[in-house]
Amino acid sequence: MSGALATKRADQLALATLTEAVRTARDRGDDRPAFTLIAGSLEELGVVLPDRARRTVSLEEARDDWLRRLRSADRSASALVAYRTALNDLIDFVARTQREREPFAEDTIVAYLDDYRRRVQPAQATYYRRFTLLRYFFRWLSQRANAPDPFRDLDTPGKPHNEADWLTPDEFQRLLEAASSPVRRRPGLVERDRLVLLTLVATGLRRSELIALDWRDLDLDSERPSLLVRRGKGGRPRRQPLPPTLANELKKLRGTRRPAADAPVFCGLEGKRLHPGMLGLIVRRAATRAAIEKKVTAHTLRHTAATWLRQQGADTRLVAAYLGHADLSTVSRYAHVAADELHSAADVIGATAGLEAVGAPTLGRRTSS
Repeated sequence: MSGALATKRADQLALATLTEAVRTARDRGDDRPAFTLIAGSLEELGVVLPDRARRTVSLEEARDDWLRRLRSADRSASALVAYRTALNDLIDFVARTQREREPFAEDTIVAYLDDYRRRVQPAQATYYRRFTLLRYFFRWLSQRANAPDPFRDLDTPGKPHNEADWLTPDEFQRLLEAASSPVRRRPGLVERDRLVLLTLVATGLRRSELIALDWRDLDLDSERPSLLVRRGKGGRPRRQPLPPTLANELKKLRGTRRPAADAPVFCGLEGKRLHPGMLGLIVRRAATRAAIEKKVTAHTLRHTAATWLRQQGADTRLVAAYLGHADLSTVSRYAHVAADELHSAADVIGATAGLEAVGAPTLGRRTSS
């Protein structure tokens, strides 16, 4: 009983001390909130308050919330997979090293990045992307949790600038010939694979942009045929010119299929929208049969389009406009690209890809290849 009585008296003394501290502050004209004054009094008495930055935050819940935000913003499937993979790897590391109470500590992030490099030995570009993904995530999470950003004082690794492979016109013709000679001949296989390769190199479309094309997005009957990229990188729509001969081939396919307006242009053999994995397989198997030693992907054909334009004398502003670069706004402040130039660019690439019977106009001064 005496112990309980002593505790009660200690509580009364503590409350009286805090009450007197608040009263004294008010008498001095201090109008800060009462709890702020109490916290200051506790600090003067040597009472250490818990560190807010060290409170437990569920990274699993934060990950799920972040991925929902990305999906609502219509981010690509590849971006969602990249974020989920990076965050799952970080969560596993935090659990393995028992750092659940320190997700916002810079030491936790540095230790994870060191561990990631040792385990995976990633390429420079892969490590740069992992660092960047986690930095974006923690920038959002630190604001949401009112906690310090652990990436704030970390130096960003250098962005790699590796030169991508591209195909010469002869290599691309070998690629087309290989696509026209499959091991197994199934109805529509040759036509689809050939049109996929031609469209990629003639337009410079990104993989996701090509897969997302519906027939309603194609204007094949006008004097200047084109397609509409509804959501390019950064969510920006753009009108992409088509070489006339490619437009005619697509028109023939449309006449054969008689598809609905919202049907996908490029399909699997079962008629469903082409899957990213199948698109990659179309390009890889043609490159393998053509015995092309370079690594050939859909992005290789996009880079091929840019290279061919540069070899024909196109300047960087035209290449940027033709490929729909996300940072085109920085270019457009200094130079305007007219529609005539874009359609001429389509003609040039069509001729280089072997689509045109006669030579297409050049873009500026022709350079040797």
